Amino acid sequence: MLFYLIQTTLLLLFTLGLYKFILESTKIHVFKRYYLLFALLAVFLLPLIKIPSTGIVTATNTTISHLNEVIIGVPEESTTTILPNLTLPYSLLFLYLTGVTFMLIRFVLALLRFHRLQQQGTLVYDRGQRFVLVAELEMAFTFRDTIYLPLHIPIDWSNKIILHEYNHVKQRHSSDILFIEILKILFWFQPLLYWYQKNMALNHEFLADDTLNTSKEETQAYLQLLLTQTYLQQEQPLSSSFNFNLTKKRFMMLTKTNKPLQNTLAVLSTVFLFTIMGATTVFAQDKPKSENLSPKSTQTEDPNEVHIVVSEPANYPGGMSAFNQDFIQNFHTPKIEGESVRVILMFIVEKDGSLNEVKIVKDPGFGVGEAALAALAKTKKWIPAKHYGKIVRSHFTLPITVQLEAAKEA
Repeated sequence: MLFYLIQTTLLLLFTLGLYKFILESTKIHVFKRYYLLFALLAVFLLPLIKIPSTGIVTATNTTISHLNEVIIGVPEESTTTILPNLTLPYSLLFLYLTGVTFMLIRFVLALLRFHRLQQQGTLVYDRGQRFVLVAELEMAFTFRDTIYLPLHIPIDWSNKIILHEYNHVKQRHSSDILFIEILKILFWFQPLLYWYQKNMALNHEFLADDTLNTSKEETQAYLQLLLTQTYLQQEQPLSSSFNFNLTKKRFMMLTKTNKPLQNTLAVLSTVFLFTIMGATTVFAQDKPKSENLSPKSTQTEDPNEVHIVVSEPANYPGGMSAFNQDFIQNFHTPKIEGESVRVILMFIVEKDGSLNEVKIVKDPGFGVGEAALAALAKTKKWIPAKHYGKIVRSHFTLPITVQLEAAKEA
């Protein structure tokens, strides 16, 4: 999960970097809108796509046979050592769910505001467009298929404010905002999403402004109208507003000359770079090839060979948790002085499941090694290992830790 979050963060940075340095200053607003939408979807899906390798078949399922460490101690101690390990994951899960809950409540409250405004206002239809006239409003804004107007703005289709908001409705800008809001609920901890949304909403304003001015005189009049809205700050969450983000960028975009060649180069370079990024992300999911360990039919195998690496490792009846339980039950802790000690055993699981050539690799003394050998001898027969369907002898290493507190009680 951590690797996925790192990948999505880097992809978001790359996507926003392409937009800021190549696309933002151009007047290809429709392309920019769909780039931001498609790129946002790709950022969260590409790290999940895996393409299987078409190279030489390799033994990627082979397993080196090392057992998990057996810890022998009093139950109270084992409980206290496990709890801290569980505390962090549960704390992170609680923090994540708290953030999701907060963002979900915020989202629902924003939707309820629109419902409340509809109840307070007067519903009017003009030329098939839905308007809600509300006395408490100071500025116009749009959500989904509805334009919300203060009473001092009449429904006049020559009014640039009305036409601006109508462009938001026709182009369905609310669907883009709702999409990124849902992502913000799930990934509330990702700060780049909030920056991403600001760029997306600003491009919506570019789109809504773009069709309203066909001459320099109209542009100047429209700029003057924007300036009169500068001090109206009654924006609603999730809405598209006429006076949203009255920044230098929006004023500059209105006076910018369209340059077809620059637009074409921007589109081609963005598509090329984004394709490279996507291909690199997808193919990076493939695991590196391991050395081909499959047996060669032309070679003569030794039936007594001990395999360190096998395709199906030997297992204990009932699983390794059952082995740990049986081993601990049969282990009689000798008297130990000093700190907790560690012993390491090595053994071979024969083709019939019996244990052979059991050795003590590391013995701390105090009779711990002998006690470990005695406990291992009382365990059940194993299920032997297989290498590509053939039963083989396999090698195991078993680390054991005897805790001091357990030893003192003995």
